[in-house]
Amino acid sequence: MSIIKRIGILLREFTSASGNALNGFRGDLLHYLRQYPVEVVSIPIDYDNDENQEFLAVLPLIKMCDGIILPGGSKIHAIDKRLVLFLYEQNLSVLGLCLGMQTMAVTFDGVLATLSSNDHQSKLDYVHPVLLEESLLSSILKSKRILVNSRHNEFVKKTKLDCVAYSIDGIPEAVEAKNKTFFIGVQWHPESLIHDSYSKLLFDAFIESLDK
Repeated sequence: MSIIKRIGILLREFTSASGNALNGFRGDLLHYLRQYPVEVVSIPIDYDNDENQEFLAVLPLIKMCDGIILPGGSKIHAIDKRLVLFLYEQNLSVLGLCLGMQTMAVTFDGVLATLSSNDHQSKLDYVHPVLLEESLLSSILKSKRILVNSRHNEFVKKTKLDCVAYSIDGIPEAVEAKNKTFFIGVQWHPESLIHDSYSKLLFDAFIESLDK
């Protein structure tokens, strides 16, 4: 009998469409994961708590999981970066989505900047193309060019992680650590594209990495 894998999702601060401050993650991520034989573990973060105390508090939940998803949100905290560094050191499979990707980048000497236009803010399923460089991500997606959705107003200006995809206006759209089994962050929201073949390939690869 196969053992059900556990995927931890860090609860994040974010602002709802109606402007309310929430702590959680978007429902479409949970909906997307329902197609896989996995158990989802919600990992709440008390951002008002002492960083060291909070790290020790969530560590048991982290250690229960075979992989971690860093969902979108609105702000990066010190505890977020500490947890990402721990996941990296433990070679745990990590998939970062939007702010999750930015958190991964910032953890490794990254810098964020504000976009000068609204070209990356849209409710449409497909907003702009992304060009992929030779990488684990491109081998997973089996393509050098894909179309993605886009809902962000900041971008990764620099990072020590490998930037492996860019929009046509030069904005980094994906990062990865090539020395890890699966440590990939994407700037878009594949969890919102339930019928998109590239989103399926990405999540399939993440789930498969849990066995490695």
